[in-house]
Amino acid sequence: MIGRALRVAAVLLVGLGVVSACGSSDRPRELSVSDVKPCDLINSESLQGMRITQEVQKADSVPGIDTEGSTCFYSISTGNSIYVSTVTNHGIGRWTDPPFDRARSEEGSRIQGFRTIKVWYETERPKPDGRCRVYVDVAGGQSLRVEVDQSYSDEDPSTCTTARRFAEAAMRTLAA
Repeated sequence: MIGRALRVAAVLLVGLGVVSACGSSDRPRELSVSDVKPCDLINSESLQGMRITQEVQKADSVPGIDTEGSTCFYSISTGNSIYVSTVTNHGIGRWTDPPFDRARSEEGSRIQGFRTIKVWYETERPKPDGRCRVYVDVAGGQSLRVEVDQSYSDEDPSTCTTARRFAEAAMRTLAA
């Protein structure tokens, strides 16, 4: 009788551990970006129609406070810059639980089942032609970030629309 009770308790505890581990994130699977080169995420087919005018530039860092990973820079014909970064030392929880250093965030629609958020600072009022940062929750303690600077042309889509397009293109490659 005691053995049976212990087995039932063990099964319940293991089940609870699995549920709590799964409940910590609702991403479809882990997509580590530790060894991913961001410039390899956006293929030439995806770049067609995005008005990229310069060759991509690579950096072995990510702009931001205490952020590790690497970045790929793109320039659009209207003068805008786009940064695709693999962030290897923090996930999107940095921006939501609680928000980091006067940052604000807003949930976005998922990309291939992965949670996305838009992040801005108190001093940056969200507006269609202002800076936009989209983060994708790809793995525990890691994220994909796409940042688009200010839009300089009325012909450009909103900066967040552009960020989302680049995030979707990057996720197609990453999730393949």
